Amino acid sequence: MRDMVLVLNYDDSASRAVTRKLRSERVFCKIVPGNTTLEEIQAQEPLGLLLAGGVAGVTPAGLDGRIPSSGIPMLALGDAAASLLECLGGEVGEPVLQGAVMELKYQESPLLREVENGERLLQCVREMRLPPQVRPLCHAQETVVGFAHESLPLYAMQFQVEQNDPESSAILRNFAFNICGCAAWWDEDAFVSRAVEEIRRLVKDGRAVCTMTGGLDSGVSAMLAHKALGNRLKCIFVDTGLLREREAQDFLAYYRDEAGMDITCVSAEERFLDALRGVTDPEEKRTAINGLIRRILQETEAGLGGFNALIRGTSCNDVMFGNRPAAPAAGADVPLIEPVRDLFKEEIRSVADFLGIPQDIIARQPFPASGLALRIIGEVTQERLRILREADAIFRSELARSGAAKRLWQFFAVLLPLPGNEKENVLCLRAVYTSERSQTYAARLPYDVMENVAELIRRDLPNVSRVVYDLTSSENFSSIEWQ
Repeated sequence: MRDMVLVLNYDDSASRAVTRKLRSERVFCKIVPGNTTLEEIQAQEPLGLLLAGGVAGVTPAGLDGRIPSSGIPMLALGDAAASLLECLGGEVGEPVLQGAVMELKYQESPLLREVENGERLLQCVREMRLPPQVRPLCHAQETVVGFAHESLPLYAMQFQVEQNDPESSAILRNFAFNICGCAAWWDEDAFVSRAVEEIRRLVKDGRAVCTMTGGLDSGVSAMLAHKALGNRLKCIFVDTGLLREREAQDFLAYYRDEAGMDITCVSAEERFLDALRGVTDPEEKRTAINGLIRRILQETEAGLGGFNALIRGTSCNDVMFGNRPAAPAAGADVPLIEPVRDLFKEEIRSVADFLGIPQDIIARQPFPASGLALRIIGEVTQERLRILREADAIFRSELARSGAAKRLWQFFAVLLPLPGNEKENVLCLRAVYTSERSQTYAARLPYDVMENVAELIRRDLPNVSRVVYDLTSSENFSSIEWQ
């Protein structure tokens, strides 16, 4: 493994923020659970550990108490500073500063080169009683905000990095380069070379199979495996009939016909409609869809012959939110390879661009694994799928034509039955911006664009009686969807 920093996750938002900032400095880092053991950490041979905590004033549990004395440089941020202090024999008291803008004064340290005293919003700073060999590193008036160990490479600050924050960026750079000794090697070229090398190492002279969903994550994973294995990679694409308009055709036109990948396409729309007949509960829809996908993958896999590895398009967000895509079944001795597991969506798009994947595929909207089924409230039928598919295409086309789509994180349509009249439908439009902390906010779309979308939908889809817009914000990415 080339030099890297491991980010121990005690807060999803903080972990994503520090990982993005370090990678923007071309430092490779990956997120691991906060309760990762010393042995698991040492097996990955990181040059440093970054503990990413929240700012709720609660000491996160799970830090292996042996890690601070291991000699691996460590920087604890936010509430994780309390965990580190307790491991060192210090005491943590009640919050003394909450939501206060304070002047910070820094002491001389390799961590704080080119970091100047200045004001900072402190969300939650707790009283800290430092043990011997631990010295204050940063004060807000008389309150200790940060500390460092005198003989071990251990540092902590009771705040998180913030967006567009030069001081936090300097602290992270100093930790990675001056303290850990990392090299700035991480970019798309290095990632692709490393991924291809790893796939070849695991598959050896054998064959691999990859499940492709039609999305970008599995598409990039398959392209990396294709680059590594050539015709020794076999791909499976299940056309569920739940994709957006022309999505299956466009997918095959590029990956199979243009990129030359060996893809077995299973047309299974009727089977999925049968499985969803009469089903209205969202969780029952998920169960029916996921179960049928697994059965189809097993059936298709059996006809492909033996293989040595499974390729799956799991991303960093999938790992953090527990939303991993399906993979073919295989014995426990067959390795599972997840080439983009450590990448965020925007990083996957950058890798896709480096690989030469067309922009219209790269810019395509994220899509739930269950497809349009969960964007239909009530029973999924062929007619309701047609209505939603056409309405969603109109919405996406008009946002792209107006230029509004470039500023949005995600946008889509949801189909609901009109109360009291099951033959008529309500179409709800949703478009959101996102913040660095994964919260989403309803987009303020131009009224003339929204009016035009509504008119086109009502003209082309007479069974849609109402067109409405969802103004609800979401606390995280997983709550963007309606179901």
